[in-house]
Amino acid sequence: MFVTTAEFLPQHRGHRQQVIELITAAQARGQDRLVEMNQQVLGNLDRIIVTLDDDHAPTCPEAVSDAG
Repeated sequence: MFVTTAEFLPQHRGHRQQVIELITAAQARGQDRLVEMNQQVLGNLDRIIVTLDDDHAPTCPEAVSDAG
């Protein structure tokens, strides 16, 4: 089981950039399998980052005032 928090967003974003660079280099060398495997990693990182960003985002004031 993998659990992370918004505290690690900078590391996840850095890892995402490294994966993008790896995919780009693998594409240039025609390494299709390496591209495929890292596309999956990229998708996982994107989901983690979006989820943590959403969990960490401040609550919209309009939503709070409409709740009452």
